Amino acid sequence: MAAVGAAALVLPAAPAIAADTEDPAAGPQSRLALTMTPGLHSPGSEYTLECQPPGGTHPDAVGACAKLSAAGDFDKLVPTGAMGRQGLHDPVTVSARGTWLGGEVAWSKTFGNSCEAITATNFVFRF
Repeated sequence: MAAVGAAALVLPAAPAIAADTEDPAAGPQSRLALTMTPGLHSPGSEYTLECQPPGGTHPDAVGACAKLSAAGDFDKLVPTGAMGRQGLHDPVTVSARGTWLGGEVAWSKTFGNSCEAITATNFVFRF
């Protein structure tokens, strides 16, 4: 199913900082609130994702941070795998709000169902 609607924001490129110059006391450089609106057949949910270093309430913060870092933009996440309910029409909207490497992020996209949203975002919204 094709995405129903979209809003995009390009994530800023990672600054060139040597690993030994980072201040671990400064905390994560990126903090995002990731949400999925509820559909008729899927519950809504919200998790936090922190990166540099990975953390927050996201169940796979390490993987999600790696995927976002590689893509550089939510719209450039490469869809991976497949999940059930691909034909079920149960629209959900996923969104990310917060900061990524110091830049503001406000991104959202609507999909035909939660499974489609999860696979289209390379499982970043699998929670």
